[in-house]
Amino acid sequence: MVLTDNAPNLRNIHILVLDDHQDTLEVFRTALESCMANVLTARTARDAVTILKTVRLDAIISDLAMPGEDGLWVVDQLRRLALSKGGSIPALAVTAHWDRYTSKDDKDAGFDAFLTKPVDPFDLCRTVASLVGR
Repeated sequence: MVLTDNAPNLRNIHILVLDDHQDTLEVFRTALESCMANVLTARTARDAVTILKTVRLDAIISDLAMPGEDGLWVVDQLRRLALSKGGSIPALAVTAHWDRYTSKDDKDAGFDAFLTKPVDPFDLCRTVASLVGR
């Protein structure tokens, strides 16, 4: 995947992508790496929280609808971390099921931005760049 020359530069930005679908993880990884980001992936919410607690990250991208604990649970766990441990890192929610998350509480659950699947690769990079101040 090659993005345009005016794609955001995410060099030295460390991003965790959480989704229970491997194909989505690969598409997002490819898009973000084409913008020079360093990308880690997780397929379960619990794996994502383990990574959040052990790796310095600049942003997290999380699917909302997943079996077991979902993206709302993950961002809640993230926001419980001390600021010095990453509790304030930007969080981007992505979902193909936006209609399931209609309450204000769901939409204000700690995410800084939202994208609806299918996600355009350029929009993904641009949104992350905006969240991390690039």
